[in-house]
Amino acid sequence: MRHTIAFQATAFQAAPVDVQIEVPEGEEGPSPDQIPSAIIVFLGGPSVQASAFVSREDAENLMGAFTQAEPMRGDMPPEAQAWEPEETVMPAAMLFGVNVESLVGAAVTPPHMNDEIGIVPHWTVQLQDADGSSVQVAVSDALCVTIIRALSQIAAGELSADEDDEDGAVLNGLADPDSVEDAEE
Repeated sequence: MRHTIAFQATAFQAAPVDVQIEVPEGEEGPSPDQIPSAIIVFLGGPSVQASAFVSREDAENLMGAFTQAEPMRGDMPPEAQAWEPEETVMPAAMLFGVNVESLVGAAVTPPHMNDEIGIVPHWTVQLQDADGSSVQVAVSDALCVTIIRALSQIAAGELSADEDDEDGAVLNGLADPDSVEDAEE
């Protein structure tokens, strides 16, 4: 059964994973670039998250989707350029999480003008699983930088458990990765 879940991402995280795949005798297994090497997590506030296991090849493909989408980005009015996501808040003790276990497709749509609904001021990252269900995540410009940085590290096989950026500060995965205030919260 196909489902689509959508929310606004307020934070992003990536962590390495060690996946062992048993290949039956006489069959050819996946190449090392096709084995999941990281998990990416989009957080939509304290009670909503979507995660996906990604391989180095998946990370390269998702970075390529961002690269292809950038030139299609329309001229946005100033009020749309300052878009920030809103947390999804659910009743206390209620959590909603989706895990894309088998990522088979990904798409990225940049901010743009839509004739039917008007301004779409955010990036949309869509992850699709094997049964056709998808997760659509609205992402700010600032969070895109964090996502692309992590995807680059995954694709290069350089993502480590406690990744530091070039200044030595732990990447906090929040909408503004350079904000000390965000990192302290």
